[in-house]
Amino acid sequence: MSAEPSFFEEFKLIIVSYFEAKVQLYKIGAYEKIAKVTAILFSSIVITILGFFLLLFLSISGGFYFGTLLNSYALGFLIIFGVYVILFILVVIYRKKILEKYITDKVIEQLFEQDEK
Repeated sequence: MSAEPSFFEEFKLIIVSYFEAKVQLYKIGAYEKIAKVTAILFSSIVITILGFFLLLFLSISGGFYFGTLLNSYALGFLIIFGVYVILFILVVIYRKKILEKYITDKVIEQLFEQDEK
C-alpha cells in the first residue's frame, strides 16, 4: 500500500472540510443577526424608558397647567387622564394594524438585511 491518500480519501477530506466551513459560516451569520436584533431591542428599551419619563413629567406638568387654568388640580389631572384613556383605546383598536406590523417588519428587516460589503 502506498502512504499517499487515494483520490477518494482526499475528496472526502475536502468535502468534510467544506461542510464544516459552511456550518461555521452559518453560525457566524446567525450570531451576527442575533447581535443586531439584541442591540436594536436594547436600544429600543432604553428609548422607551426615557420616553416614559419624558411623558411622565410632561403629564405632571400638563396636569398642573390645566389645574391652574381651571382652578382645580383634580380637573387638570382628569383632563390628562382622559387623554391617556383615548390613547389607550386607540392603541388597543389599532395595535395589530400598526404596532405589531411595525415591530414584525423591523425584526424581519434586520434578520434578512444583506451585507453591503
